[in-house]
Amino acid sequence: MTFPSVRLLGTVGFVSTDAFHLFESSSLTALGLLVLSWNALDFGRTRARVHEAEAGYDAALSQYQSVVLRALEDAETSLSRYGREREHVVKLTAAQAAAARAFDLTQQRQSAGTASLTDLLDIERQRIQTEQELAEAQAAMTNDFVSLHKALGLGWAPQPGYADAADPGP
Repeated sequence: MTFPSVRLLGTVGFVSTDAFHLFESSSLTALGLLVLSWNALDFGRTRARVHEAEAGYDAALSQYQSVVLRALEDAETSLSRYGREREHVVKLTAAQAAAARAFDLTQQRQSAGTASLTDLLDIERQRIQTEQELAEAQAAMTNDFVSLHKALGLGWAPQPGYADAADPGP
């Protein structure tokens, strides 16, 4: 619904039949008019404006919901990746401990003469490979942890002086 508008119109001037008396105070004239305008019966336009405002509200609400859903999806994906990587690190830690134990046993067997140098080197290669996989998994878990903090908005900010060159993204 539109509200009425009130305007004040006016004019001020000099009126005289004689040019010599034009700028005297008696020839000063003023006219004022109060104008009221209101489209009281313009219901179609008013209804269209209401529908336009409702459509704008619906569009803004839809955009807000879309942003929230994307943020939730990003947080869920980051949390899932971090959880999987964490489980992977736990398994690799156990595998690394088992590989170290196997290396120690093979070293004892080699000292006793029941294992060859080739067996010892093969077990050592497996132990080193497991340690490398564990280090890579720990680095991936750290990246996933940072991504999770970013997705949850937990105040992650790059440190001054460091470039964000390796942004893992979602």
